[in-house]
Amino acid sequence: MPANTSASSIKLKDFLKKYPWQAHETGARRPQNFLWKFTLPESVADLWPFLIDTSTFNKLLALPRMTYVEKNGRLFGSSVNAGILSEWEEVPWEWEYHKGLNNARIYSKGFATYVRSRYLLVPQGDKTDFYVYFGWVPRNIFARLLLAVAMPRLRKDYERALSKITHAIHTRRDFESRQRAIYAEAAPADSAADAETEARLEALVKRAVDAGGDSGDIHALANHVLQANEEELNRLKPKVLARQLSQPLSRILHATLYATHAGILSLSWDVTCPHCRGVRKSVGSLGDLPQEERCDVCDINFSTEEIGNLEVIFQVNPEIRKVEKKLFCAAEPATKRHIYVQRRVAPREALDLETELDAGEYRFRVIGDERFTQVSVGTGESTKVTLRTGAPPVMTKEHPGIAFANETEQPVTLIVERKDEDNDALRPAEIFGLQAFRDLFGSQTLAEGLKIELGSQNILFTDIVGSTALYLKSGDGEAFTAVRRHFQRTYEVVRRNNGAVVKTIGDSAMVAFADALQCLKAAVELQREFNGDAATGGVLLRVSIHSGPCLAVNLNNGIDYFGNTVNFAAKLQQMAGAREIAYSPEYAKDKRVADFIRSEGLQPSNRDFHPSWAEAPLQIPVVSLAHS
Repeated sequence: MPANTSASSIKLKDFLKKYPWQAHETGARRPQNFLWKFTLPESVADLWPFLIDTSTFNKLLALPRMTYVEKNGRLFGSSVNAGILSEWEEVPWEWEYHKGLNNARIYSKGFATYVRSRYLLVPQGDKTDFYVYFGWVPRNIFARLLLAVAMPRLRKDYERALSKITHAIHTRRDFESRQRAIYAEAAPADSAADAETEARLEALVKRAVDAGGDSGDIHALANHVLQANEEELNRLKPKVLARQLSQPLSRILHATLYATHAGILSLSWDVTCPHCRGVRKSVGSLGDLPQEERCDVCDINFSTEEIGNLEVIFQVNPEIRKVEKKLFCAAEPATKRHIYVQRRVAPREALDLETELDAGEYRFRVIGDERFTQVSVGTGESTKVTLRTGAPPVMTKEHPGIAFANETEQPVTLIVERKDEDNDALRPAEIFGLQAFRDLFGSQTLAEGLKIELGSQNILFTDIVGSTALYLKSGDGEAFTAVRRHFQRTYEVVRRNNGAVVKTIGDSAMVAFADALQCLKAAVELQREFNGDAATGGVLLRVSIHSGPCLAVNLNNGIDYFGNTVNFAAKLQQMAGAREIAYSPEYAKDKRVADFIRSEGLQPSNRDFHPSWAEAPLQIPVVSLAHS
């Protein structure tokens, strides 16, 4: 149970002096103020991720369900409490990493006309003093009397909720297991599916397995769908699911694709804002993706074609289990964990902050302005940075101070965000490059003119050596059968190594792999199999590989890869002979490539390549499997 003490506490009068009420907030009414202190036996760093997740915290507090609607970048909420409807506009949250957060609501209906709240976290060694403030502007005398009774009860609810959070932190070692324990406390999963639902799910599982899905993986996924907490099933993310089920991502991806094909899950392509990462549009078909989208919250237009602006997620079939959909671009900081500071700065106001920014790359920007200042924390000697939008990059020590002045006549919102990828987001390239996706969802095609950035891919080309001679020697029928079998085996090898055949061109195949090592393993396996003997129809292959950025485009009613990387990989074929693999220096930069070649007893030799655009010949490594 959190301990409460008044020693060295922040007093209410001092709090109100630092955070005074404004005339437009009170409307000449007298507010009621409540300030509570909880001394918690955990550090600020451990508590912070769970205190900013106000949606889950509200469930722990057993508050009534809230419904939100976003209109033109503004968030409007409603709830029913004690039989009385409340409706409000949510004032955008503000927070400072590891220090505190605050928000306010402007009510059009309900007990109050205005409510503001603030959390403050003050470290005390290994413990934390956690202050909770609520300020109410009651609508009438009835509401004033009701608050006098309700707020002490809410304080007790806070004590119980905080006890559950600190217990989870104390008994679980990592964030995800703590989060799952808190989710379970906030909204226990109802795993007692009725017989009809279980029968329907089992039939769909059988359909997924019959289509080629792994029985164990599909059953594990189905059990998760039935038993997991609702929060875990909102926007089901394969990378998170892989950690939860302790399975490699490749197996989880295959399971989710087969489960989707069978009807257990549905596939969604989510357009996410590059600033707040909120979902601005969700579509079930690639063909419905727009080329541009807008985020009213961040006041920007952005391209959907950029690599970080599309996310692939899965959702549970509501006939199996109904999962309450969450507002993904909510105002709370838990939905924007990459944003460390969000502060509103009044016109002509100066802001001076001390931060808890650890070493890393950050961006400082103002909402509505696409320019930003890049700050590299932990690489310089400066202890304080004065922010100016669009200024040159800055290097500082860890935990730098921040000075910012709003020199305009309008309020602005300052954002400090960590410049990193959402490592839990599944990007289109990660499933475009799976043969299972192309086999099961071949009808998914991009909208006309849409080009999606895929990031770096490993592109492999195969080509039958001497195909003309093969047809002359074996005859058209026998040669055609051999070529067709070669393609069948190529698909099998590629599928086994988590790649995808993008297309076939005559006797050649173009293949994509997200992982360089699996690309090389597939190439070696193909060259060892197609050794020219009768069992493979006398087929011999040459293989070329190159790594680099690619675009996904729609071509011939399918998802094709386009760009210089593809072109260069194709041109490298001329450097390889029968049973040889030629690969680019860029591909060779992956240390695992050299390690695997060495482990297979292969010895690369360099050959001069004379592309028309290069002043000097390029050194292209080539390995031969003719004698392996």
